[in-house]
Amino acid sequence: MKTKTALAAALPLLLWAAGAHAQEAVIPPPKEPLPVEERPADPSAPARVRVGAIGGVGFPRPLAVEGMAVLGGTVALGAEYAVLPAVTIGGMETSMWSLAGDARVFPLRGPFFLGLRAGRQHVSASTTVTVGSLGSAAESLSLDSWFVNPRLGFLWTSGAGLAFGIEAGVQIPVSAAVSSTLPLTLDPAAQATADVLGKSVIPTVDLLRVGVLM
Repeated sequence: MKTKTALAAALPLLLWAAGAHAQEAVIPPPKEPLPVEERPADPSAPARVRVGAIGGVGFPRPLAVEGMAVLGGTVALGAEYAVLPAVTIGGMETSMWSLAGDARVFPLRGPFFLGLRAGRQHVSASTTVTVGSLGSAAESLSLDSWFVNPRLGFLWTSGAGLAFGIEAGVQIPVSAAVSSTLPLTLDPAAQATADVLGKSVIPTVDLLRVGVLM
């Protein structure tokens, strides 16, 4: 009789212990937080902005440097200065520089982009012209033009911020003003330089662009 009473008294305690043990068995262990790079993007979080500079070599202005800001991997805005150091073209010593604003759109959110550059270009040229019996005379030419430059290309940016790119397009003159110390008709080379660099549609190629975008 005493044994049955003891079992009856201990039964609730045994049931409670078994239930508590079962609850502990089904509680899953806490999950470790995902690494930052694997966490899903928060739509409410502000888009990341990369800021930096890239330099390039290409045609028609061999050297260029551009300050750039990339917003969310979809749009890039920049300002570019490009220069052609003094070289001799067709017997004329010629130099050139340009200042331009630049925009790129990355439609696939990858390295491929569509771009548009617009700005002002200045060309200076000088030569010596022989004018019949009058002898030789120095001629200086100055050409200022406004242009647009639609293009496409690729711009890769690593996680560490190193940027590499290539691109190609066409430069389209919008307006041009030419001044010369002598009539251009006296020097066909000067006339050709003015026509090609200021009044003609010419291809543009950036063979390599390298920079840092942090």
